[in-house]
Amino acid sequence: MRICRFHKGKGAILAAAILLVVVAGCSEENPVNVTPDEVAGDYSFSRFEFIPLATAVQPANILDTLITANSFLKLTHGGQFLLNYQFKEGPESIIAGNFSLTATQVKLLAAAGSEARLAPLLLDPTVHLDRIPEEGQIGERLELSIVKTADLSKFSDRYQGLPPLQGRLEIILTPR
Repeated sequence: MRICRFHKGKGAILAAAILLVVVAGCSEENPVNVTPDEVAGDYSFSRFEFIPLATAVQPANILDTLITANSFLKLTHGGQFLLNYQFKEGPESIIAGNFSLTATQVKLLAAAGSEARLAPLLLDPTVHLDRIPEEGQIGERLELSIVKTADLSKFSDRYQGLPPLQGRLEIILTPR
């Protein structure tokens, strides 16, 4: 019977090589190897509101102005998204792009040239949605709650003449 003994230097090199292989499988961008399959599906808006920090300005409830049957987010198994929306008395619009995800977030990156279609929704070309597990539900909801400066006149003519305002954008998307 032969017993193998590692020289201290060889053992340290082997340990370092194993650690390198383990760490290389994880990146900062996707540390737990999540895949688009985990979030793929259709999501309905259950909240979509901009609350200005200036108390003199009424909140903009974007959800109340959308045709909810035609307004949703679709995440595909291939890592693409479609954001479909329609304002009452307006045409249907579609924004496409790609998404990436981590264990706690979905990052939407809209295709170049989408800015004009994103403006009425008060959204930027990159959107970070938090993944929130739904107890007793299949799937999870996606949420956004950020402080940003928004030009509410892009959303509605009733805000015409107001300068861009700082406020909190609140979005909740639930699986359909």
